[in-house]
Amino acid sequence: MRTNGGDMRAEVVVTFSKRLATILISLCALVSVAQQKKEGSYQVGPKAVISITNNYGPITIKPSPTGEVLITTISHSKTVSFDNEQHGNRVQLRSVSPAQGTNLAEFTVLVPGDACVTLQSSSGVLRAEELHGDLIFETSTGAVEVNNIRKGHVHVHTLSGSTTLAGIHHSHLDVNSVSGNINLRDITGSSAVVHSGTGRIAYQGDPGSAGAYRLTTHSGDIEVSIPATSSVDISSRSMSIQSVPELAAGESGDNAGNQSFLPRSRISKASVFVLRSFRGKIRVQRP
Repeated sequence: MRTNGGDMRAEVVVTFSKRLATILISLCALVSVAQQKKEGSYQVGPKAVISITNNYGPITIKPSPTGEVLITTISHSKTVSFDNEQHGNRVQLRSVSPAQGTNLAEFTVLVPGDACVTLQSSSGVLRAEELHGDLIFETSTGAVEVNNIRKGHVHVHTLSGSTTLAGIHHSHLDVNSVSGNINLRDITGSSAVVHSGTGRIAYQGDPGSAGAYRLTTHSGDIEVSIPATSSVDISSRSMSIQSVPELAAGESGDNAGNQSFLPRSRISKASVFVLRSFRGKIRVQRP
């Protein structure tokens, strides 16, 4: 009897193991069908023009080690297809799907460093790093993340999506958002025109000795933190009585007579900041 009982238990274990293995194999098959990874490449010349549109997920661009446009796409749905084509020195990449979703497709594209690249998405995250060409980001609710750009031109347009720019050196920045927050970190030696209607604008870091920064909001707050050792010329103005500028000697709390869009500093070898808000608070700190 003990032997028969042992045999039955062994048979149950074997049957369960087979069924479990069958289930796991089926799940792996479903995942492989649902998630498909494809790679491709295009040869381009100097200053190529690249357009990437993905309304179903994120887009990430990085520098190409070969000078080619190297594309990796991942689809998480059978409904997604990719419409990629090249016309001379122009490359157009686009995802297509009859279904709606924010995580149906992904683009990772390696581009030449001097390329002009446009990234468009309704809600996906747009990322770029270590490039020096013209970069254009357009999104409604998606976040924009740009890191380690040198001698480039960065243009950002969002409705409510947040924007984070970090490690930008000797570049030109044009950032506009209706209601999204804008975070600037370690932006040095650059010219920047940054505007948000109701979102918050925050700047943190050493601006260098030759930067020009104009930060404006309608009702969003402006927060600036610059090391006390940095030489800066600051002009701030807000109708909010709660604004608290903390200015060091040689800085200006208000400059009503200066009408230049990006004025020059009145201090030798200093970056200039123009801070304007109609209803938001302005706070300047010099830690």
